Amino acid sequence: MTLEELEHAACRAGKSPLELEDWSWGELLCWLEGREEERRQQLQALSVIAWRAARLTAGFLVGETPEPVYELFPFWREEEQKALRLARYRRMMEGLAAGSKEKVKR
Repeated sequence: MTLEELEHAACRAGKSPLELEDWSWGELLCWLEGREEERRQQLQALSVIAWRAARLTAGFLVGETPEPVYELFPFWREEEQKALRLARYRRMMEGLAAGSKEKVKR
């Protein structure tokens, strides 16, 4: 790749021509490679989402109980997952407790 081609690629990627004057060929190439790697990882994440969404839809069609969304899709941090699980279990326990109160009242 020539320097001119590299500069054109950088401009298409969002760098201004004035900004490129301060960059060396190596810096520009490194930045472009890093940007391509970031884009590759984003597309991988999107493919995971697409596959899991298709799996979730297929599960609905055959009558499976859906898994919680935070377990299907990989973008929740561990603390968020723990908080969501805790809230889910709390709702389940409250529902069980409410059901047992109903039995006692009858």
